[in-house]
Amino acid sequence: MELIDAHAHLTSVPVEGAGWVIPGVNAASEARAAELIRDPRCVAAVGLHPWYLPADGLDVALDAVDATCDRRRVVAIGETGLDKGRRGGPMDLQRRAFHRQLEIAARRDLPVILHVVRTHGACVAAARDAGVRGMVHDFGGPEEMVKPWVDAGFFLSVSPRGLGRPGAVRAIPGERLLIETDDEGPERLVEVCAEVARIRGVRPADVAAVTAANARRLFGLPDSESGKAGTSRG
Repeated sequence: MELIDAHAHLTSVPVEGAGWVIPGVNAASEARAAELIRDPRCVAAVGLHPWYLPADGLDVALDAVDATCDRRRVVAIGETGLDKGRRGGPMDLQRRAFHRQLEIAARRDLPVILHVVRTHGACVAAARDAGVRGMVHDFGGPEEMVKPWVDAGFFLSVSPRGLGRPGAVRAIPGERLLIETDDEGPERLVEVCAEVARIRGVRPADVAAVTAANARRLFGLPDSESGKAGTSRG
């Protein structure tokens, strides 16, 4: 059973596993990603997370995100977005970083990895206006936002935290479903896959197949040697 983790904050590459997409957070995470992607099972994005935006030198940091796309293979921009939770920084800083990263993604024809906390309406509108595609990571609802995100061309990724919102998990169309472990450890991906399957009333193999195919499609990853699995019901 092939599993692709669409959003994993790895510190090292697990011995077993099919693939991981490593999001960008800041300069330190970029240095770590450059090491991890030496393993061919790993690919990486580059970006500035809304929790870790520098108050001074933001434009320099964003220029570095753009420049990284010329230095190594980048499969997406992010994770970026807007966060109105307690850990989010000043909103003016977040908006500057978010809109600049959307511009980079649009110009370079790359998907975006979005971090969205209590800002779904603003984020989907900005993404649609920028003309970008991508994924919303750690999606747990609200259920009524599934259709606007799907209509905007986005995939929705379920993490261990999202398993507590079964209505949202069921509402995601199979062709837009991804699974991830976020910062909870790559060993949890099998558990996430099994629980998503239980909630959706399908086999874990179905969820594994369709989410792996979706990740390959979104991030431009090569097909697995075992063949395409896009017809699964996951």
